[in-house]
Amino acid sequence: MGQKTRSGFQTAAIIILTLLAAYGLANLEVIRRARASYMRGEDFFAKHMYKQAMWSYQEVQEFYYLPHTHWVDDAAEKEWVCRAELGDFIPPEGPLDADVRQTRPDYEKYKTEIAQITPVGDFTYDPAPPSKDDKKPNAKIALDKK
Repeated sequence: MGQKTRSGFQTAAIIILTLLAAYGLANLEVIRRARASYMRGEDFFAKHMYKQAMWSYQEVQEFYYLPHTHWVDDAAEKEWVCRAELGDFIPPEGPLDADVRQTRPDYEKYKTEIAQITPVGDFTYDPAPPSKDDKKPNAKIALDKK
């Protein structure tokens, strides 16, 4: 009876240790991905590509929140800085196009820091070429001037 009990405890201990190791490795992978996304954002930020940097910082906050690491907090701060650089506080979609400063409770933490930033335009994308419909009115205006 003693040998079976000892063997059962050993089996249970091995199973528990295996589960803990798997959980630990999964957490390490999440932390590694959060760091990689944050560093990608830092690279974009260094190149003054604020919109792409902001997307990378948002990725850290959305997908890698648990386990909560310092990368999440750093990404939240940098996202506000990117928004201030772009002057982009109103998202294209959202709850009735609400101002991000009102919908995000962490704005108060970064309020004084971002108030000192003068927004710059986003020059990382070329404007879309005009469509066929856009070209017609311009051609019509040009003919009317002649």
